[in-house]
Amino acid sequence: MTQGEREFLKTQIDEVVLLETTSGRRMLAQILIVFDEGDTPDLFCLEVEATQSGYVQKGTTGHSILLSEIASVHRPRTVGESS
Repeated sequence: MTQGEREFLKTQIDEVVLLETTSGRRMLAQILIVFDEGDTPDLFCLEVEATQSGYVQKGTTGHSILLSEIASVHRPRTVGESS
């Protein structure tokens, strides 16, 4: 993840972003906390999925992901938006 993406991520608390991990996993995530200090900077998020009426939580637990394991972060496309 670039420094710009890292700064963008910090501004997205309670918002939904598209995360891609270094292992190639892509997920829509509602960002709850970004902890960018110490030896293991990480974030805590809820995985969500897009529906016609907005985003809904997927599953019942959150995820803690090390920032070093995030390859990129983007705004998600909206329903009906072309690629």
